[in-house]
Amino acid sequence: MWTQGLNPEQGTAVNHNDGPLLILAGAGSGKTTVLVARTGRLIADGLARPEEICVLTFTNKAARELKHRVSQKLGDKGKGLWAGTFHSFGLKILRTYHKEAGLPSQFGVIDQSDAQSILKELMKDIKVTGKEKFDLEAILEIINERRVRGREKLEGFDEYHEVAEILLPKYLKKMELLGVVDFESLLLKPLELFREHPQILEKIQKQFRYLMVDEFQDTNLVQMKLVEKITASHRNLCVVGDDDQSIYGWRGAQISNILDFPKNFAPCEVIRLERNYRSSPVILKVANELIQKNKHRHGKVLRAEGRFRTEEVPEAFLLPNEEEEAQFVMREVRNWISQGHKFEDIAILYRSNSQGGLLEGHFRQNHIPYNVSGGTGFFDRKEIKDILAYLRYALNPNDVSLRRIINTPHRGVGDTTVEKINNYALEHKISFSKAAHEWQKVGLADKTGEILNDLFALLRSLPARLMDPKSPETPGQHLLKFLLEIHYRDHLYQTSKDTHGGEKKWVLVEIFSRVLDSFSKKGGVTEKTLREFVDAMELRDDHSEDEDRNKVSLMTLHACKGLEFPCVIIVGVEEDLIPHKTLGSDVDEERRLFYVGLTRAKERLILTRCQLRTKHGSQRPVSPSRFLLEIPAESIRDYKGEFRPVTSEQRAGLLAGFLAGLDSKTPPKVK
Repeated sequence: MWTQGLNPEQGTAVNHNDGPLLILAGAGSGKTTVLVARTGRLIADGLARPEEICVLTFTNKAARELKHRVSQKLGDKGKGLWAGTFHSFGLKILRTYHKEAGLPSQFGVIDQSDAQSILKELMKDIKVTGKEKFDLEAILEIINERRVRGREKLEGFDEYHEVAEILLPKYLKKMELLGVVDFESLLLKPLELFREHPQILEKIQKQFRYLMVDEFQDTNLVQMKLVEKITASHRNLCVVGDDDQSIYGWRGAQISNILDFPKNFAPCEVIRLERNYRSSPVILKVANELIQKNKHRHGKVLRAEGRFRTEEVPEAFLLPNEEEEAQFVMREVRNWISQGHKFEDIAILYRSNSQGGLLEGHFRQNHIPYNVSGGTGFFDRKEIKDILAYLRYALNPNDVSLRRIINTPHRGVGDTTVEKINNYALEHKISFSKAAHEWQKVGLADKTGEILNDLFALLRSLPARLMDPKSPETPGQHLLKFLLEIHYRDHLYQTSKDTHGGEKKWVLVEIFSRVLDSFSKKGGVTEKTLREFVDAMELRDDHSEDEDRNKVSLMTLHACKGLEFPCVIIVGVEEDLIPHKTLGSDVDEERRLFYVGLTRAKERLILTRCQLRTKHGSQRPVSPSRFLLEIPAESIRDYKGEFRPVTSEQRAGLLAGFLAGLDSKTPPKVK
């Protein structure tokens, strides 16, 4: 029953009983099916009661799916199975043994935002010479690293580490006084509990006689320690993962956990799931050739098992710049739609969130439905909403836009002034905007009134200033100048945690200006074009739930893990983007990240890169990614341009169509 329909390797994994087991599950190899079947079989065959099995996952969704699928086959016999995330497992233990853990019975759990608020309060009593402003997120990261690694020497000791050293005991004491734990405590406190109360560890070991861990390649040091403690007495541990998809080293995941597992848990059975039920053979060929360049990995070669209508060889295109790249993406999306694909069949992947902004602008301009996954959409960002509010009010004065921009950036129109304007508007039953224009009647000071007059004058002149057909500068360049003049750039830096944060926000503003330029090239430098641009950028279509799902997916390579799409385009396959110059310190992990992107594609895979890319306001030459160069030339069609050459069959078809058209227009012969 449990191995029916499975391939031999999957069946072997499902039939494994006791002792350490490593299932190396390649992309698209059906690992969830194996986990479900093995769990169900252990219960059905009487090897374990449901409550004696613990399955640790990385998302609650994965845990719910596993329990649901097991209960579908076992019914009530499957009740009592425990499946959940590492953090929910830690919470379960602490709730059960709260007294021994030194916690109140109804202790609370705080998130990162709450933790940073506690640190902010504690920092009021600390003074560091030469440094006033600290990034609380960075301090919390150092504190948690210290909690995990103890007194082990941490790299790069500076004023941040100095502050973290001072704050650590105060932070722990504050949580104790408040009767709360943070996310890190949900993993660390159970380990303390096991160390100080061995009888509790013994109970847990007897309770969970079989432990399974999904996505094992993503486990960190503390999670590994928990796994080792729970299974120390019986060693009935099954871990499922793929070292080739280990992409979270930057947040603490240790690939050594999966690489060293056979040695650390010897004797250990290792089963490789190499049959891929997702991608075509030609796509897998590219992925296999790429990932083999990594030296530290378990040997594994994916083989295609699915049936495909056609086998389209992956393609690479070289575009002049990112503007042309975005236009190329639009054409390919339309091309796939014309071939019968749905929008939801298509994914556009990129390394960094900042790459998505220009693409989003083009999707809106072309009225193609899209959805941004795993990050904040470009048009949902505060700075983009601010600029759109300026443009919207300049074209069509309205209360919503004015309320947003009246004191952004800060210009001396505070909450008290806004409240006076609002009260006057309500009393006289007029709009907020009209009341602001009548500032003298409102009773505002002359200085405040002059500020409002200057703002309204700027806004009235803005459309003509941006859309000046005689100017050598583009509308986007005029917009950036306007924003600099009103000190919006300074505002972004002042409201960011650090200089880098301010730079990132201003880069998004520059991308927005390029989206405006792109729109203006198509529609002309006129006020009508500006109105159409603002309408398109603010557009929110109302669709039914089914239509909502039918959208092109835009996401980073990190966000695409675990997903699959018939058609995939990976943009920006260039050195410094993938591998990333600043984000990608580990080249092997960057290669694994690119591999994850490649293996999302089922039927069609396109890689794009540019000759020039805008960096720090100017276009600069860029090089192809080393990963692209690692793929053998025969495995990919590489086009030095945006168009595919016409094949001899296509040429013959075009010629036949042309001649047929001529024949139909030939006038009848005169008798």
